[in-house]
Amino acid sequence: MKLHPEERLLALLAETADPWELAGRARVPFPVLVGMLRDLEERGLVEAAPGRLTLTAEGRERAPRLVRFDGRALAALARRYRKLAAERPAATDAFDQGHLTLESLMDRVAELAAWGDLFEGVRIAVMGDDDLFSIALGLSGAPAKVTVFEIDERLTAFIGELAERHRLPVEVYTHDLRKPLPRSHRGRYDVFVCDPSETRAGLRMFVGRGLSALAPGAGRAGYFGVTLVESDYEKWRELQAWLAAQPVVISQIRPEQGFYENWPTQLEEARAFGHVAFERKAKAPWYRSALWRLETLDGFVPRNPRPLPGDPIADEHYFAIASKERG
Repeated sequence: MKLHPEERLLALLAETADPWELAGRARVPFPVLVGMLRDLEERGLVEAAPGRLTLTAEGRERAPRLVRFDGRALAALARRYRKLAAERPAATDAFDQGHLTLESLMDRVAELAAWGDLFEGVRIAVMGDDDLFSIALGLSGAPAKVTVFEIDERLTAFIGELAERHRLPVEVYTHDLRKPLPRSHRGRYDVFVCDPSETRAGLRMFVGRGLSALAPGAGRAGYFGVTLVESDYEKWRELQAWLAAQPVVISQIRPEQGFYENWPTQLEEARAFGHVAFERKAKAPWYRSALWRLETLDGFVPRNPRPLPGDPIADEHYFAIASKERG
């Protein structure tokens, strides 16, 4: 399912009666908004008065439930997630894994909610999940289904066991994203999430598989983190150009949204470059990514893009490139 524009208006009107607040949050041009409100009034779903808009009983019944998080609710989710994730497998550079900090992961959940993409019944596809983002989403109570496609069998076993034990709406498949998604999962989801490897091949592979999971038409969303530590603006430009050639809009790039835990081999990999400044461990998480959000437009049809040739993990910008070349 997805939220049609009128359903989104009804959901927002369940949160505010202020027409000006609605106009700022509706994400449609003002003349279009006025036309939509008149239609909702004629259908008996909304009542209007000077400075006020209210849902009728039927309108309240029709309004989808958007999951929102205040500080207390997000802290409660973080506590539950931390407990479940405590025994997860360690990250491995064999699959270019790295864990978001707990604060960044919870902030990413809240970001989906703030955009209205975490609504009751949403279907979410996760492309690679060493962060256990699927578990956080499942704990939120919103999704009808979260599906994980992950190459690491340690993680698929761990996520599957957690989901079964805690009755979360999460299913997991051991899958190599260099291969197309199973046909039964293409074009079936409302949202995709991933943290791609940042070679040109890796970016296109992860984001392309995510796009192939989204259902046709407008209003589907994708979220993914991209850094300026293992990428650069030229790669960003190429990715933007590739996306711009499709019925897709980049609706947000939020700088430095995601910080990542320092990993055990980090100092060794940095020392391989031979610079004296990097002879001591980092004192705090420093590796960070911008969170991109895209949204599909009318005419979007999920495709099955052929991955670019080349290594999907390592290139000249890869953090561990010096140690890899030595080894």
